[in-house]
Amino acid sequence: MAWYLQELAELSPARIWRLLSQPWKIRIALTAFTASSNADAVRFLFPDVSPESAEQCRMEFLRNEQFFAELNRKMVEKRHRRTLCGGWHEFLYMAVRFAKPQTVFETGVFDGESSSVILQALKDNDSGQLVSIDLPAVEKIQGSTHRMLETALPPGCRPGWVIPDYLRDRQRLVLGDSRQLLPQLLKECGKADIFFHDSLHTFEHQYFEYSAAWPYLPEGGLLLSDDILWSGAFQKFCKEKHKRFVRLSGFGAVRK
Repeated sequence: MAWYLQELAELSPARIWRLLSQPWKIRIALTAFTASSNADAVRFLFPDVSPESAEQCRMEFLRNEQFFAELNRKMVEKRHRRTLCGGWHEFLYMAVRFAKPQTVFETGVFDGESSSVILQALKDNDSGQLVSIDLPAVEKIQGSTHRMLETALPPGCRPGWVIPDYLRDRQRLVLGDSRQLLPQLLKECGKADIFFHDSLHTFEHQYFEYSAAWPYLPEGGLLLSDDILWSGAFQKFCKEKHKRFVRLSGFGAVRK
């Protein structure tokens, strides 16, 4: 809620318009558990996890020199910069580690930094598979990649090109529109222990993906979403399911 109080304290015509035109941000601030750290977010989902265990898991991720060296090598070669993998990616890694899923679904792959984090967590769990769906973004996609540092894949690269080679055996990549592919693949697999949305961030598309994935989540399964502040879909969906969710900046997570 602190960010909203700061907005009010610095009222200007532009800020007033932003608040009035994006009321879902106010609703999210009022209904979500806003975590101050990755460990707090994980412990909201998994109350039995101790602060010490959460921090140990986070540090295991940060100390993985092979993982970050491989990401940086590929990123420097194609993007001429180091990886931006951090922040909520730490939470994503920790959530997968503690959930111990057999099947993870994600929509929206792009370069593959988030996919790499999930795959590393699965490897460290010594179990699980990632099913990834992507269009791909060969050009800028409004509502998806248009706010990103780079708005399209590097020339000649497939989605997930940055994924370290030693992690690829746990991923199944399917190219196409998730509106067609997601219901089909969910039905084929039968369940998704974790579903992670990171594709088109319009209200309609986000709400569609959450709704498609929810019936396939087992009790205790996780619904994760990036960019929940782009629309009110995540807050609306969780309210309808009578579930309180945790928010870490613009990242949302709820446990079924």
